[in-house]
Amino acid sequence: MVKQRVRRALKILGGMILMLGFVAVCLAVIVRYAGGWGVPYFSFTTDRGSECVNRITGYVCSPLNLADVEYYADLDLPANTRVVSGTYTSTHDYRLESMLEVPGKWPPTAAIKNLNQSFGRCLADHPAPFETTGLTQVCVLANDDAVVESGEPAARLYVIGTGLRKDGTRVIGLFIRSR
Repeated sequence: MVKQRVRRALKILGGMILMLGFVAVCLAVIVRYAGGWGVPYFSFTTDRGSECVNRITGYVCSPLNLADVEYYADLDLPANTRVVSGTYTSTHDYRLESMLEVPGKWPPTAAIKNLNQSFGRCLADHPAPFETTGLTQVCVLANDDAVVESGEPAARLYVIGTGLRKDGTRVIGLFIRSR
């Protein structure tokens, strides 16, 4: 009789351990992949390597790496570009805010040509989106009038500011959002 009780107690204990193990494995899988599934407040890593956190209505990536800045801004930058700060917010719309530094090894005219190719020409009377004290060759590219050359509303609104420091480093501020 005692042997039967011990055996029964061991079976119950073994069953409980199996159930707890099953729950632990399921919980581990859920915690590991929840961010990629879009579960709020869980994090995930983008395909380009930036860390993001899901929110109730979207997700926020901060800090951004250079690959994500290039991807979200649809812009090619040299590999030695340093991302000083960057945040990408995605809800039903998106917003990208980033400050970049391009070392002096990249020719200053190449930077302007690349920015002009992606965002248009410099605007003379437009205020810069960041502090420009100590910068030369300040250029602001913007479409905040919201109409492109074809007369259609732009799909994204942007204000891009750039300037050259005395040491030859080009500072670029990207402020882009969708309509």
